[in-house]
Amino acid sequence: MVAANLIPAPDAIPVAWGWLEVLLIVTFAAHILMMNAVVGGGVLCLVRSVSFPRDTAVRVVSHSLPTLFALTVNFGVAPLLFAQMLYGQFFYTSSVLMGAYWLSVVLLVIIAYSGLYTFRYKYETWKSSRMILAMVCAVLLFVGFIFTNNMTMMLQPEAWLAYFGDGGAADNGMGGLLLNTADPALVPRYLHFMLAAVAVGGLTLALLFEHRLAKGTMDKKEAMPHIRFGMMWFTICTAMQLLVGGAFLGSMPVRIRSLFLGSSDFHTGALAVALVCVAIVLHYAVRQRVKATAVALVATVLAMSLVRALVRAAYLEPYFKVQDLPVMADYSPMILFFATLLGGLWCIYYMIRLAFRPGREG
Repeated sequence: MVAANLIPAPDAIPVAWGWLEVLLIVTFAAHILMMNAVVGGGVLCLVRSVSFPRDTAVRVVSHSLPTLFALTVNFGVAPLLFAQMLYGQFFYTSSVLMGAYWLSVVLLVIIAYSGLYTFRYKYETWKSSRMILAMVCAVLLFVGFIFTNNMTMMLQPEAWLAYFGDGGAADNGMGGLLLNTADPALVPRYLHFMLAAVAVGGLTLALLFEHRLAKGTMDKKEAMPHIRFGMMWFTICTAMQLLVGGAFLGSMPVRIRSLFLGSSDFHTGALAVALVCVAIVLHYAVRQRVKATAVALVATVLAMSLVRALVRAAYLEPYFKVQDLPVMADYSPMILFFATLLGGLWCIYYMIRLAFRPGREG
């Protein structure tokens, strides 16, 4: 059986592929930043709540996590839809092959969201709330593992053949339970994303206390230890990312890895820009310049999202090029999307301003 024969025919797209690819990169960067803040903030709260009972940092971060979680889910819709438009024939197939895990994400997200609210309101009065937070962190890490499996399996149609087993028929009991565990890049890719999330948890802590310090709701003596701790946490985890990222790059097939190591000027340049951004992030983080670090991190995530898109295209090149997608021109959905996006961003900005008014901070 040939893997290429399993790939469905692509659907037509309403606008040129470049529009959708750029939107996918930008919206994914926004989503991943939110996700990092939630997962990293949860892990940081768990560590601090065990080490320092009734810690102010835990109270401050835990109050923000449910809101950040809601934003993460909503900001995740757009990149998921753009990925389906451009790579639907791969994404839908991999989702079906691991359907039991993929469908469980909805329930797992609801459980994690409820757990974050429980921890927020019960942290100081219920000792078992730490167990709830540990469960939430485990659930979120597992959801990340499910997404990593799907995003890697969609890139490797040859991995779909495992569904048919050695006998060449779909009779091996893997219906809806297929994972891409044979891929050597699976674990390094997963650790690359999760370690980044843990790092951003520290920056989230520093940003929250920097905001309170700037607004005058907390004095410098109380805020600075938490800011220093958050930036130290972020710096150490980000430095470790260089090792994990190197392992991730090394686990890729030689054909793809070589593109980023000199055989393609564009791919190598994109990776170089991303690494320069990481160096700038570490430069500001070591000096504990919180806002500058946050701005540099946004640029880094955008650069890394571009590299991720190039990796995806390189994996799929033997089977598919996004440039070859048929176009049935209809710009009205994109215009409606931008209008809705701008209106939604304004509403989010307004709600965040209300939430961070000094009189509303607890």
